Amino acid sequence: MNKIIFYGATSLDGYLATPEDNIDWLTQLPDIPADAGVQVLSKMTSAIMGRVTYDFVAKMAPDVPFNPANPRMHNYVLTRENRQNLPLTTFTDNDVVTLARQLKRADGNIWIVGGSSILTPLLAADLVDELYLQLAPIVLGQGKRLWGELAAPHQFTLMQAHTLGPLAELVYQRRN
Repeated sequence: MNKIIFYGATSLDGYLATPEDNIDWLTQLPDIPADAGVQVLSKMTSAIMGRVTYDFVAKMAPDVPFNPANPRMHNYVLTRENRQNLPLTTFTDNDVVTLARQLKRADGNIWIVGGSSILTPLLAADLVDELYLQLAPIVLGQGKRLWGELAAPHQFTLMQAHTLGPLAELVYQRRN
């Protein structure tokens, strides 16, 4: 069965980016292995992300596939803006839960890229199968949060814990 997987890094206090959507604090960390994430990301056939994340990555690395571990991965970008689709990118105003359910019926794993506006509704709908959390050795104090408020707890089982250079990676699987 296809899995919906969050794979991403946060500060120790749970922020993905600064209030200005800056992630220099993460991209400038030394000694992150060149092959970090390749094993997981190579199995992703689609990604769901927000427009801000998509625009930032497209500007930061315009000539690099969004997922170098699988350059044919299809991106679904949630936006209210009317944009023309690209060969590997679909811009949509679909509800994230509806979109995730549709993609889960297709082949391959779905990578959740982004913060609380994407991850929280998927957690609330019990659609997130695995979490790959990389914790960076920094406390930002403010910014864009990974986690939003949930009406009920959602439990996961710790499957692995290891280091990726300066990052601690924790791998969790949803309890059924």
